[in-house]
Amino acid sequence: IMKTDWMSAATKKEAVTKLNAFAVKIGYPDKWKDYSKLNIVRDSYLNNLVAARIWRNQDELNHFGKPIDRGEWGMTPPTVNAYYNPPMNEIVFPAGILQAPFYDPKADDAVNYGGIGAVIGHEMTHGFDDQGRQYDSKGNLRDWWTKEDNDKFNAKAAMVGKQYDAFSPLDSVHVNGKLTMGENLADLGGLTIAYQAYQKTPEFKANKSVDGFTPAQRFFLGWAQIWRTNARPEYLRQQVQTDPHSPAQFRTNGPLMNMPEFYQAFGCKPTDKMERPTAEQARIW
Repeated sequence: IMKTDWMSAATKKEAVTKLNAFAVKIGYPDKWKDYSKLNIVRDSYLNNLVAARIWRNQDELNHFGKPIDRGEWGMTPPTVNAYYNPPMNEIVFPAGILQAPFYDPKADDAVNYGGIGAVIGHEMTHGFDDQGRQYDSKGNLRDWWTKEDNDKFNAKAAMVGKQYDAFSPLDSVHVNGKLTMGENLADLGGLTIAYQAYQKTPEFKANKSVDGFTPAQRFFLGWAQIWRTNARPEYLRQQVQTDPHSPAQFRTNGPLMNMPEFYQAFGCKPTDKMERPTAEQARIW
């Protein structure tokens, strides 16, 4: 935040205040939900699904008229996912995502920074993307940006949107840069943050290759392997129309095409498809 050259001091101050106010939840909640009234049977998937929906709806209704419980989680511990909650200004990482390929205690730092490190950065960046930035440090819906900073951010975000509009997973089917804007900005910001953090590690500074790959190369490979996906054309067609996340191949390559650090790590040349001209590279954080 402090190194950005397009943001004013006033907006930077608010941004840092918000960042420092992040609540962080890792693993599992201190208080578990009571599922004793949820009746599950062995012979009917449909009945179990209906029962679970009824239980969930009743659980939501039970919150009515009561104070907000800031210790509550929006995901269960086994969930392989993470999220940022704007009204609570919190980032949450269930136990399910704290395993390979996102995090492996036996792997080198490069792989983990490229995996869970980028995911952590991704959720942090959501606090400052096109949606999250509308909330302040206390989770209130408030515009804390100067008009000039707002215009500059929108211009940079529009460049990212244009890039993703050009991506096509199928013939005649393109990614919707507007629909996927928040996630694309979070991917780019998260990967940038993770790489900057990795550069501070002794492993990166030692610059020793493993299996023929430099630390920098292994970082980017770590990022790529968390998005390994085998998707049917029918799924991809539905995804680009409804999902705020870009298809996995573009979540992998999209941010990398905006990072000179990636070009340097793999010796890219201006004629390579993964390298964009400097004027066409998007950089926000």
